[in-house]
Amino acid sequence: MKNQMVRLLLGTIVICLATHGLCMGMITNSRCKCAKVTSKLIHPRRWQDVSIFKQGSFCRKVEIIITLKKGRKVCVKPNVQWIQQVISNLNEQATYIKEFTTEESST
Repeated sequence: MKNQMVRLLLGTIVICLATHGLCMGMITNSRCKCAKVTSKLIHPRRWQDVSIFKQGSFCRKVEIIITLKKGRKVCVKPNVQWIQQVISNLNEQATYIKEFTTEESST
């Protein structure tokens, strides 16, 4: 009887942790990545990469992370005008590349 009670208790704890994402958080990388964000302009010459993470069930906000050439990662506010322009330019480039590759493969 005591063994069954311990198993039931452990099972309940595992289920509770799993539903809150605490068990799988490290495996799925399901938490928000940015604790601190900035709206300060970062010159494109300093960028190495731009990553955009859409909102999801575990992080309810859009996150934009700019990796600098020195390796440092900076989170920027997605609603700032200069980053909105960057996103717009990236979307235009992606559309152009998609159209170009589609045209090329159909000929």
